[in-house]
Amino acid sequence: MRLRTATFARLLAPLTLAWIPLDMLALGAADAMSALVLRLGLAGGLFALSRHAWRLPRFTAMALLLALQAVGFGLLQWRVLPHDDALRIGYGLFPYLMAAQLALFPLPWWRNLLAALVAASQLALLLALEGAPADALLWNRVWLFGLIVTVGTWTGQAQLRLLVRLLAARRDAAHDPLTGLANRRHATARLQAACAAADRRNEPLSVLMLDLDRFKRVNDHHGHAGGDCVLVALAQVLRRELRASDLAARHGGEEFLAVLPDCDRIDALATAERIRLAVAAMHVPVPDGVAQVTLSIGLATRHAGEAPDALVARADAALYRAKASGRNRCMVG
Repeated sequence: MRLRTATFARLLAPLTLAWIPLDMLALGAADAMSALVLRLGLAGGLFALSRHAWRLPRFTAMALLLALQAVGFGLLQWRVLPHDDALRIGYGLFPYLMAAQLALFPLPWWRNLLAALVAASQLALLLALEGAPADALLWNRVWLFGLIVTVGTWTGQAQLRLLVRLLAARRDAAHDPLTGLANRRHATARLQAACAAADRRNEPLSVLMLDLDRFKRVNDHHGHAGGDCVLVALAQVLRRELRASDLAARHGGEEFLAVLPDCDRIDALATAERIRLAVAAMHVPVPDGVAQVTLSIGLATRHAGEAPDALVARADAALYRAKASGRNRCMVG
């Protein structure tokens, strides 16, 4: 929304100024100078909006885009009013231009209709200035305006639905459907980005490889439904114990990966121990009772310039040492 508002405002500002030569040719000297001042003010407001739209709420930025045009174009129409009908026809298209812009924004229909009120007020101002009689021509103009608003609103609503579906599909492609954590593919991409960021900022980066101990026994005793309950419970622990900047992912089966940006070995080990103790304290409700599990963790803190695959391999090797040393522990690679 903000990007579209800023882009359109940046495009409309020079187009507003490009109309100045026509004003000079079509209007008298006094009206042309007034139109020049109005166009410069409108273009300046649009340019300022294009620079600061990012700081505004999305709907506010869009409403300001329409309001600037309503005020600027309304005053321009007032200056054009004394001139002949042929000239007023061209300037009278401004309300329809504003209504057509509704199609640019993926908004719920009721928000688009609220925005349409701004354009409608501009059309009402134009009709009032003209003193247009309530004849067939007037109703044709109102009908055309309503048609453009309807098409723009429908298009915006269709865009919104499409974006929601695309975002849902993107999330599904990047997350494990059972636990809701990132999947392996997404985690690999995030780890690569985290390594690049660590190099740029000269910051530490740690990863944890986590594996549920004797998970096959959980499936054997409680069935796969019980095993799923345990995996979901572990995912909840990871969400609770990790920072917002960290990433937890299901790496495969009962194995999980945690990426800890700006986290050295000491802090990563403290995090791993919190997770391990929280899992050991879990009593997970399963269809036939309660399940208890433990967790083994391998930790590796990245060396300068180390490749992501090498970092994960060190954490994985530390995980296997934790398994070989008796499970339910964290080992540093």
